[in-house]
Amino acid sequence: MEFYIALVLALTLAAVAGVLYFYLMLLEARSRQQKRRIAELERANAELLEERRDARARLGRELESGQELWPEVIDEDSGYSMN
Repeated sequence: MEFYIALVLALTLAAVAGVLYFYLMLLEARSRQQKRRIAELERANAELLEERRDARARLGRELESGQELWPEVIDEDSGYSMN
């Protein structure tokens, strides 16, 4: 009887170890995915910062040259209210 109890306990522990192993593999895969996503977001952030710098530079040049910053998009006689 003690043998069967030990056998059941050993099999239970082996099953728990197997579940924990696969859970660990899942967590490591998720960690790799998140690291790739973070790198992707950092690249996108760098691109957006560069676009913002370019936009600020263009805005500065437009202010210096005296050009109109916000051109009219809607005609006066298009029927839209300007209020």
